Amino acid sequence: MEQLMQNHSDTKVNLVLLGMSGSGKSASGNTILGKTKFLSKASSMPVTTKCQAAETLINGTFVRVIDTPDIFDDEIKSSDKNHHVKHCRQLCQSDPCVYLLVMQVGRFTDGERDILRKVEEAFGPEAEEETIILFTWAEDVFDANISLEDFLQDCEPELKNIVEQCDRRCVFFENIIRCQTQVTELMQTVNMMLNKKQKQ
Repeated sequence: MEQLMQNHSDTKVNLVLLGMSGSGKSASGNTILGKTKFLSKASSMPVTTKCQAAETLINGTFVRVIDTPDIFDDEIKSSDKNHHVKHCRQLCQSDPCVYLLVMQVGRFTDGERDILRKVEEAFGPEAEEETIILFTWAEDVFDANISLEDFLQDCEPELKNIVEQCDRRCVFFENIIRCQTQVTELMQTVNMMLNKKQKQ
């Protein structure tokens, strides 16, 4: 357990929130930060229209959270997508980068079936090794007494394949309560992934 709790040797990390509109990127960013920095509300239109960054300190690690618009929308112009990706890279600066692929529990859309390919197209072939899946609306499965393992066992084959491609790096998030324990678990997963990558 001591190894699990150990921070990555760098004391700075970027957490980039990626995902489709309505998946809960901005709300998850606010939960990680422990304060409201990103606009998050129910809407039929995309709420986040540009990349934004906010910073916090979590257990001694300086964390820069980067919220992004839906750059995976097939209807978005390639010039707009490239602009968002470029801006996101600028916000990341030179610190280690972790991609949080935000997906809503119980809502696996057609646009998400090849989402890892879209992540790699935008951020490079190594992005898959730097991606953690963050499942939002976890309260829906917790209320049904379903564990993360049970959820992954019974989910659609294509979603299960995405999880396996990310080496089963997944966390559940409840953005209603902003529980600090889930943020600690996320950071443990981040640190383990970065430590493993550093040893390669």
